[in-house]
Amino acid sequence: MGGTLTVTERRSWLDWAMDVFDIQVRAVPPGAWQAPTPCPGWDVRALVNHLTVEHLWVPPLLAGLTREDIGTRYDGDQLGDDPVARWTATARRSRHAWNRPEAWVGSPVLSFGPTPADEYAFQLTADLLIHGWDLARAIDAAGRLPGDTTSARTVGNNRELVRWVHEALEAQIDAWRVVGVFAEPAPVPAGADEWATLIAMTGRAPDWWPDPRSS
Repeated sequence: MGGTLTVTERRSWLDWAMDVFDIQVRAVPPGAWQAPTPCPGWDVRALVNHLTVEHLWVPPLLAGLTREDIGTRYDGDQLGDDPVARWTATARRSRHAWNRPEAWVGSPVLSFGPTPADEYAFQLTADLLIHGWDLARAIDAAGRLPGDTTSARTVGNNRELVRWVHEALEAQIDAWRVVGVFAEPAPVPAGADEWATLIAMTGRAPDWWPDPRSS
């Protein structure tokens, strides 16, 4: 269930993963929203919309609403004319919802039923991190990974986060594969780092590049 961590630690990792994804969203060039990503069938806009919708659900679910209560209000494209602004506002509200101590003691009703809040937070953390890699690869031909161009502390924390998500996800990924969330693992290159190991486990090729650089 995402490993044994305190609420404070889980909250910190969720924030850090949101920062990882946020950095990539803000780096999307104006003409790149239709660029392909490692997620089959999703361009950059669809990928950012997926995470935006996921976090639009956070405040009402943590407040005790059900999917039936929420209905179809978050269906379809939610990014509008300014995807970065829409994501930014949504992420801010999601962070605020998780800042409430009572949010961590409930079991919000997700698509597959009531789920402990700490597991819900882990799922969001993993999704932000993995899709942060997807987005970085889609928009940056230099192959920059989240955190690689910042301080040594940032790089170190990112690696710790990646390692924790990998270990926690490894314990439950077979169940996610059964329901089609992840594909079978991809080959791991020799000498693979933490990012490559995690990405390969989710079925993505760690050396994925958008055309025309696809190998």
